[in-house]
Amino acid sequence: MEGKFIDLHVHTDYSDGIDDIKTVIRKAKENNVGTISLTEHYNIASYQEAVEYAGQDIEVIPGIEIGADMSSYTDSKKHICHILGYFVSSGICKVLDEYEIGRYDCVIKTLSLLKKNGVNISLDDVLYTARNRKSIGRFDIAIALAYLGYAKTPQEAYGKYLDHKGKNYVERNKLSPTELVDTILSYGGVPVLAHPKSLHMNDERKKAFIEELANAGLRGIEVYNPNNNEAQREYYLLLCKEYDLIPTVGSDYHGGNRKPEIVIGHGINDNLCISDTEMVKKLKMYAKNVY
Repeated sequence: MEGKFIDLHVHTDYSDGIDDIKTVIRKAKENNVGTISLTEHYNIASYQEAVEYAGQDIEVIPGIEIGADMSSYTDSKKHICHILGYFVSSGICKVLDEYEIGRYDCVIKTLSLLKKNGVNISLDDVLYTARNRKSIGRFDIAIALAYLGYAKTPQEAYGKYLDHKGKNYVERNKLSPTELVDTILSYGGVPVLAHPKSLHMNDERKKAFIEELANAGLRGIEVYNPNNNEAQREYYLLLCKEYDLIPTVGSDYHGGNRKPEIVIGHGINDNLCISDTEMVKKLKMYAKNVY
């Protein structure tokens, strides 16, 4: 939609976001957003409901966000590689089922570590406050911890007890970055590297890594992310040009008190506000070619 902003990285309470779908779409409309993608972690369940609430006012692009295993690149837990998959088919749910099994095992191991470290919380406690009892994750543990009085909010509990730097963190089984790119492609999706700053690599290593992903079929980089400064954007734009990748925009909105400064479509202090529809056209073109 010409003249309206684009935000291709938004979360709702279908994953680790705070707002429900209706609230997210309402905020997007209020913020002059014309194209949005709800990129939930490891699921595509929010898409149809989002389309219903959006109506004719907002185009909803189907999307998903999946984490990759970085252990072959570094032994540091700081390095995070998330791949966004746009226009991916529902067939990817077969792969996501395996992630869900790993996710449940991760919850059980995390609860065991918490108990070992003096935090008395059970699986029943987590299920009692869970957003979706059929699919529980780390943030559901955080909700339960806050409910039990270990923190004032789930966000505080997550940072205090469950962050990847802490002693209660359990790594899940994941695909390697190139395997993940290939998997998204195989299910008709368009793979894009999310928030590249999270890689925590210097420019030389990051360039080699992105080249490897591009050779595997990566189609874009989230250049316009609220945490990328102007110099970083220029650097990622150069990489996009060199490897024929699409520069995309995403706020990584979660709502509530989690990253409260981020606004859908606007980022932080209006440092997004991107309305270039060419990126959406290119994503659609790649999706069509994959099919």
